Amino acid sequence: MNEAAWKRLLNLIRDGNVVPVVGPQLLVGNAGRASLQRDIAERLLSQYEIEIDLDKVPPYRELDAAVSRLKAETNLQDLYADVHDIMRELTAGDAAIPPPIRQLAQITDFRLFVTLTPDDLLARSLRQQRAVNEIVHSPKLPTSEG
Repeated sequence: MNEAAWKRLLNLIRDGNVVPVVGPQLLVGNAGRASLQRDIAERLLSQYEIEIDLDKVPPYRELDAAVSRLKAETNLQDLYADVHDIMRELTAGDAAIPPPIRQLAQITDFRLFVTLTPDDLLARSLRQQRAVNEIVHSPKLPTSEG
């Protein structure tokens, strides 16, 4: 981007006309190689003693592939609980927040963030920077839990 384009983008951000939408691509390790999705998928598959060649799965889709493989032969509630437990273990503590998430949370001109990931890393990182009004939306989430 040239200097004029950067200036326009920064003005749009300041005016509240840009909303960052975070997907699993930002959930990486320090070197940008380790995918949280892949780490969770590997542990989940190991727990169920199932093998899938995750190298053949598109990047950042590993967890989806693992869950898709397991859901036909596993109680869904147990599977969701297992994913949740593994995710909680891998994302425990502030050190687990990937650098790209930390950097995004430091941009104070953003007034709204949208994350498409099932973790709380962005919310935790934002809470370290400022007050957060967190809204969770899930089509199947009971209204009392939203």
